[in-house]
Amino acid sequence: MTEKKKKTLKTTELTISSITDLQTNYKQIADSHLSQRFADNPEFQKEFLKTFSDLIFSQPDEMLEKLVKTRKNTLLNAVYVATEAGASFAKKEVSFIPYQYYKKTTEKGVEKKVASGEFEGVVIFDINFQKQVLLKLDNCKRFFTSEVHEGVKVIEDLTTGNIIFEGENDITKPTIGYYAVFITTEGERYDRFMTNAEIITRAKFSPQFNAEHYKETNNNIHLEKLVVRNLLKEIPKISSRLKSIVAADEAGSFVDYEEVHPEIEAKSSTPKETAEPKKANKLEDAKKDLAKSEKGVTAKSNVQPSEDDMQQFF
Repeated sequence: MTEKKKKTLKTTELTISSITDLQTNYKQIADSHLSQRFADNPEFQKEFLKTFSDLIFSQPDEMLEKLVKTRKNTLLNAVYVATEAGASFAKKEVSFIPYQYYKKTTEKGVEKKVASGEFEGVVIFDINFQKQVLLKLDNCKRFFTSEVHEGVKVIEDLTTGNIIFEGENDITKPTIGYYAVFITTEGERYDRFMTNAEIITRAKFSPQFNAEHYKETNNNIHLEKLVVRNLLKEIPKISSRLKSIVAADEAGSFVDYEEVHPEIEAKSSTPKETAEPKKANKLEDAKKDLAKSEKGVTAKSNVQPSEDDMQQFF
């Protein structure tokens, strides 16, 4: 066996049995994973290593213990997805959510699931990060989200499929739903409005559905995020970065959103298209149309959704 093959074999056999193993050998572990995936782009390799180090050096001890017990492939795949999207764990643009991995066993003819002591995980992207990626798309002229309040008449234009609003969007009144719109540089409009009831009905497909998260309808990040997620799938010419975010979001659709930093604060307005913003500062203009949001709650999950369930949920 050549020296090169011996080195590859040794790297492949690296195990993670302690926090020290993880933080000392993460470069070799990363190199081995990328080699097996034939990811030989030097720039991507560099970013992957940086994203991996961000994850393992920015977590509290409790999370590090779970990372050590996380199945290696699912841990490194989470890092791969975050790297593709260009999101940082250290900056809280993306979170790693571990859940118990169960093994099927048969005892006295009865099949049951038993906790293995290991974890699997999904990555959850911060909604503000998703919005910023949308705003940076080459074909983005305008993107914003807004709460729609009681007293506003919502009409679907059957000739265009777009939403029309009539009446004043008084922020002192109860929220009846959430709206998101993306307008391309060619003037094409893609929008989505969902009532609170419609959002909650879809959310209930999750085995981890928590009614407490949807009790308050005003400034609710859980409600807003589901509308944005559904709008993402309708936007054309999306970047590979956004495709990675959408794919990861679908895979983890049954994991409740965890808000990792304060939501952007901005003045609420009627959800209508206004004058074109200055091209030099899309984010600042979009902020003016975003509703104020409060901090969410910590999420957890221990069940991996099936492909059929995900299709139903969307």
